[in-house]
Amino acid sequence: MLETIAFRGSSYHTYHVHAIIERRFSKNVILSEPIRIYKHFSIEDSLYWMSALNSISKQWDNVAQYSVSIPDVNIPFGATFPLKLWVAPLSKGLKLQALTINVVEQHELKINAPATYSAQFNVHFLSSKKENVIFSEGHSLDDCMTLESGESDIEWSATKWISLPQDLEAYSQDVSSSMIKINHQVEFTVELLGMGGKLSMIKGTIPFNIYMSPQVISEHGTVRRLHVDGSLDEYMDPPPLYSKHQNDLLLPVLRDPLNTGRFAESDVSLRMICGQPLDNGCFNSAVFDCAPSYETVI
Repeated sequence: MLETIAFRGSSYHTYHVHAIIERRFSKNVILSEPIRIYKHFSIEDSLYWMSALNSISKQWDNVAQYSVSIPDVNIPFGATFPLKLWVAPLSKGLKLQALTINVVEQHELKINAPATYSAQFNVHFLSSKKENVIFSEGHSLDDCMTLESGESDIEWSATKWISLPQDLEAYSQDVSSSMIKINHQVEFTVELLGMGGKLSMIKGTIPFNIYMSPQVISEHGTVRRLHVDGSLDEYMDPPPLYSKHQNDLLLPVLRDPLNTGRFAESDVSLRMICGQPLDNGCFNSAVFDCAPSYETVI
């Protein structure tokens, strides 16, 4: 089933819940409310993006070496994540002028052409492409760069945050189907000012995947802000606090080492929960025991 693909200005695929109240002596009451349906980001989706690179490291002629990276190619909808820039000039007198960051959404639609149109023009498919900038931010030298070494002409580094809109109507998640493809990429432009006032620019793009997550959309339909600064594994639900831990549950294990058909009585009467005997049975064994509590270890 195709997920919801609807935002301001475009409604490629939508869902509605219809309800009809039938009345005998009056007109029926018909209600319709839009709903949004999204698929859960799966391991298969993550593996699809495994080969994608989340960084670019190159040398531009004899002008400069540079590296641009984002923390992951899979970014939750509405999240904030850093773009890290590193530049090492290879020529004297080179100064960093500005950094521009854009997040571009690309749409590609493909539908079957009507029979009459196909027969007249020998065209089997109709396609359309468009782009939409959902985030744009520029940084000057004073605003953007911090020196990584003591010498001002050695290298520069900076970290700038990209904040995706928290509006479901502003843009879409990534979509890939036979008729609709929606992709996203980070576009960056680094402006360098050389001797004599000559302006040079380094441009590049990093494709990435925007996905929906239960952690993103609240029960009221608003978008939560997630801060991404590492891989997806860092954004799983955290374990409980130490003060709210529970003792491990020890399940009974029956042993018969001599194959006599009889089990040791001590193996049957196992203590199920530390400090809480079950049916007045308690087994004090160092082998079959619950994990110690944090307070005991400390």
